[in-house]
Amino acid sequence: AARDRDDYKSLKFNAIFADLSDYDESIRALNEASSKHNGRVPEIIFCCAGFSLPRIFIEQPIKEFEKTMQLNYFGTLYTVHEAVKRMAQQSVKGKIVLVSSLLGLCGFIGYSSYAPTKHAIKGLVECLRNELILYDISVHCYFAGTLDTPGYREEMKVKPKITQDLEGDSKLNPEQAAKILYNDLCKGNCFITTDIVGDAIRASSLGISSANNPFYDVILCCIAWIVFKPLRWYSDKIVYNNKTAYPVVSTNND
Repeated sequence: AARDRDDYKSLKFNAIFADLSDYDESIRALNEASSKHNGRVPEIIFCCAGFSLPRIFIEQPIKEFEKTMQLNYFGTLYTVHEAVKRMAQQSVKGKIVLVSSLLGLCGFIGYSSYAPTKHAIKGLVECLRNELILYDISVHCYFAGTLDTPGYREEMKVKPKITQDLEGDSKLNPEQAAKILYNDLCKGNCFITTDIVGDAIRASSLGISSANNPFYDVILCCIAWIVFKPLRWYSDKIVYNNKTAYPVVSTNND
């Protein structure tokens, strides 16, 4: 955003650099952002910091699981926890927007260190959506599909080929993803996805969560029940057929 500010000259941008996986750094960043507005907490908080290192489960070092959870989940939690306290204290009827992933609604080979962190974001949103009614703060979750970002290109350097094959090549650029998020926020949707496939997964995973459009979601859920079962069989078959490509090897799990 800081690099693209010339495209939005009518807006004011302030870039604050911080390691959001560190609690003290997260608080410092929020303090610095608030200080530019006489100590008032931002009215909208977007939490989108995260990364992924897709690997085969038994080959992935435990430290990578810990590092991924520390940034993707706790990096979000630190900011949200402090921001919500300040919103409540200052009577700010704001918005909290947490970026999960389509893998916060499903999971497959290669993403065992990443998908659980994004499922955790969904769980946090489920709780806060209900609880923050106390303070008139709305909570939203963005289950973004694949985005063409520098982080994605780094991810591709270690991603197993079988994961790439299952995932496909479809991806959005950040501007497209931002427009989708903005439009759905304007509609007041709680759970937001980037395409029809994501919408179908969302609808079939709602549980007791609020639907964006009850009639539309019921139709999607019925379609998902029919389509996703053979899709799961197909993905399982691909993994089964790749058994010899991923033999058990001795690993160092430090």
